[in-house]
Amino acid sequence: MFKKNKLKILMVTVISFCFLFTFSLVAACGGPISTEEVYPAEETIDVEMEEEEPEALEEETQEEIPEEEVMEEPEEEVIEEEAEEGGLVKEGEVTFMTEDGIELNGNIFGSGDKWVILSHMYPTDQTSWFDFAEMIILKEDGYSVLTYDFRGYGKSGGTQDVSKTVIDLTAALEYIKQYDPELIYLMGASMGGTASIVVAYESFITLDGVISFSGPGEFEGVSAISVIGDLIPAKLFIASQGDEGAVSSATEMYEMSMEPKQLEILDGSSHGTFIFAEEPEIAERLEEIILFFLY
Repeated sequence: MFKKNKLKILMVTVISFCFLFTFSLVAACGGPISTEEVYPAEETIDVEMEEEEPEALEEETQEEIPEEEVMEEPEEEVIEEEAEEGGLVKEGEVTFMTEDGIELNGNIFGSGDKWVILSHMYPTDQTSWFDFAEMIILKEDGYSVLTYDFRGYGKSGGTQDVSKTVIDLTAALEYIKQYDPELIYLMGASMGGTASIVVAYESFITLDGVISFSGPGEFEGVSAISVIGDLIPAKLFIASQGDEGAVSSATEMYEMSMEPKQLEILDGSSHGTFIFAEEPEIAERLEEIILFFLY
């Protein structure tokens, strides 16, 4: 009996020692890592990332929109400026200034790159050329025609002054430079023919031909006869047979001028653009001569 109790006490002691040893070992290692501490950390990271990404996108969007608007505005302005500067409208009524400050009125027919400037006679105005101008642009491809009133005539300002016809025609010639003409011809009737010869001689702009229709060699201080011998562009002199003064001037200037040159004496007796109203059949022959010269 005593031995059995002693054995039980020994077994209890061993078991208690093993339990204490195990508990001490676990306490020394710090115990297992709790998974509940890890997961909250990961959730915190996820939340922070989800909050930062939308903010970054909003900031980029706010920065890009103003940049696109700034780039578009200058492009639109440039296009508008080009539209205003470019595409010059030719046909219709125009005005331009002389070097001494007189505003002249004119009309442009056609839209080609080859130009004819028509100068009227005394006592008419540019309207005396309108039908002829229409004829040129209908029968000759690629031509534009400018008619205009000398100062004091028609719609132009100033007072009539034949001595200033050269200044007025020079202003008309300078005006059409903006259209970058391919060819330029000057044609004038009577005093307009005299002015055309003088301007063709004095101008620094290269001309392709000059036509004097019933133009006197000299008229109220404007002298074509004094320069005709040195005039280089092609020359065409026209007069009606019965207009003796015009025939004399045309023949004299033709004989004095250098090649290329041409002299045409028409039937009839009309002076200058009066031919269109007074002798329409002969006017048709005039048109043929002019068109052949321009061609």
